[in-house]
Amino acid sequence: MNSFDVIVVGAGVIGSCTAYQLAKSDVETLMIEQFPLPHTRGSSCGQTRMTQRPDRNPYRSDLVPESIAFWKSLEKDYGMPLLIKTGHLGIAESEESNYALEPIKAHMRKSNVDYTELRGQDIGNSFPGLDFDSRFGAYYESNGVILKATKCLHALQSEFVKHGGTLQENEKVIEVKHLSANRVSIRTGSHKVYYAKSVVLACGPWINTVLRPLNIQLDLQSVRVTTYYWREKELGKYSIHNNFPTIVLYFGVFHVYSTPSYEYPGLIKICYHYRAPVDPDAPDLVDKESEKAEVERLVILKQIIAKHFPQLESVPVLTENALQTVTPNSDYIIDKLPDFPNIVIGAGFSGTGFGPAPAIGRALSRLATFQDPGQDMKMFALGSRLIYTKSPL
Repeated sequence: MNSFDVIVVGAGVIGSCTAYQLAKSDVETLMIEQFPLPHTRGSSCGQTRMTQRPDRNPYRSDLVPESIAFWKSLEKDYGMPLLIKTGHLGIAESEESNYALEPIKAHMRKSNVDYTELRGQDIGNSFPGLDFDSRFGAYYESNGVILKATKCLHALQSEFVKHGGTLQENEKVIEVKHLSANRVSIRTGSHKVYYAKSVVLACGPWINTVLRPLNIQLDLQSVRVTTYYWREKELGKYSIHNNFPTIVLYFGVFHVYSTPSYEYPGLIKICYHYRAPVDPDAPDLVDKESEKAEVERLVILKQIIAKHFPQLESVPVLTENALQTVTPNSDYIIDKLPDFPNIVIGAGFSGTGFGPAPAIGRALSRLATFQDPGQDMKMFALGSRLIYTKSPL
């Protein structure tokens, strides 16, 4: 069989959420993935992801309640835990708080989200293992969660197949063709051709390769983020079982994020959110300038650990790399191509797309079935991020 209602290219969390919701709505759907599943080559790999309502971008924040409800529902269908409630802590120096914290708190107040304000030593008193002086302010929001990312992906893909979806892995899409207003085709590296009424491209940093035959490119960059794990001096001090929260620590335009010890007992994940440009097909190769910047950021991160996480050893014992696909302003792209309305784009999730993926998948599935995606998606239109390499056909 090579004809479907919708084809979804990419089986990461965005593609899997989209395909699952299509199949659950009785839409005949093919989801196609270039790598064998599971794999560690995209943005969705890894054991955990933090998800919380507080966000510097209110549009992203508003996607979270729907998505948390979705994950809880999927958890019941799947029969295994997919999320763990941890609460979320945002911290910034007082002189930076107007830039970082005040817009977040203002949106939480507007959305009737309860939170607690903390200052200085109150932060460490509330969460032993942290040390901040009076220069720092913080908020704590109790509904932040950790998602078991690997299990979430397996749940989505398993339930997609249960609802009648077709999952084709280890087959790379190399071309998409617009045939008519309700007909597209995709061609794979194994010379197979599949047809559908519409296609959703959720293939991360490889999306421009697929779009190139249409003379279209998106203003995206593939980057690598290195995640570091740090050993606890006292086992369990920063553990999820000790009610330690997820954290974002804001320093100017950069930030440090942390998830409590869980996937590796005795190790806590803390990362300085530096993005090194890479080729997604050679993610271990970075240029000299990026190498130097990563070393410099690690020095700063070690200083932050020693000063503010005193119950951690200040040398990382494990590193993991993750790919991200980022837009210039880190806003998502959720739209259809203006000249090819049955080619739908989900891209540029900039390292923050896992938690709200169900709401994103809802919008993409609606676009793929020629419905309105919902008012909450209007701000994620392509706009100037669409680049024609030649005049549109």
